[in-house]
Amino acid sequence: MSPHPSDIQLDALREVANIGCGHAISALARLVGGRTVNLSVPRAILADATEVADLLGGGEASVVAAKLGMVGPLQGLLLLVLPSEDSAALESLLLRRHDAPLEERESALSETANIVASACLSAIGMLTGWRLLPTVPVLQRGAAGPLLQRAVSETQGDGRVVALETRFDSVGIPAVSGQVLLLLERESSRALLQRLGV
Repeated sequence: MSPHPSDIQLDALREVANIGCGHAISALARLVGGRTVNLSVPRAILADATEVADLLGGGEASVVAAKLGMVGPLQGLLLLVLPSEDSAALESLLLRRHDAPLEERESALSETANIVASACLSAIGMLTGWRLLPTVPVLQRGAAGPLLQRAVSETQGDGRVVALETRFDSVGIPAVSGQVLLLLERESSRALLQRLGV
């Protein structure tokens, strides 16, 4: 892959995001009682931390993110990111109560992120023939900017990553929306494209 992925390469990465995130959101739909969860058309971009934060509504947006690493040939991070209000709504749906203690809410959110990430990486694994597993999720709360700055620097020291992004929103009350972000090291992106024959 050249410094700037070609349109054909970006299309291939978008298709990877479509398959992986599609399975991830199906898993999420089952966790929230089988309600319909809509998925946006995924995006694939080469981006720095500011550009990735812009995908989340800007650096000042208050978010909750579950961050998971990847074990296997693909290196990078998977993030399940929700605006703070949507995170609270999802926690209530998962626990079927509004007054659960913080420890229970965070445990439910972490377990959800683990199931969603496992579904995503399993689908990408089926596509590539690779065995891909998520690491233990780490929950982070705060402004999107600093949170993404740390995630991008963990993934790629020089500050630009291949970001695959898909938005989701559930039908019903309370509404829950958020994003699944895959941040890939550029060497991993090259290996993935080579594996796909692109």
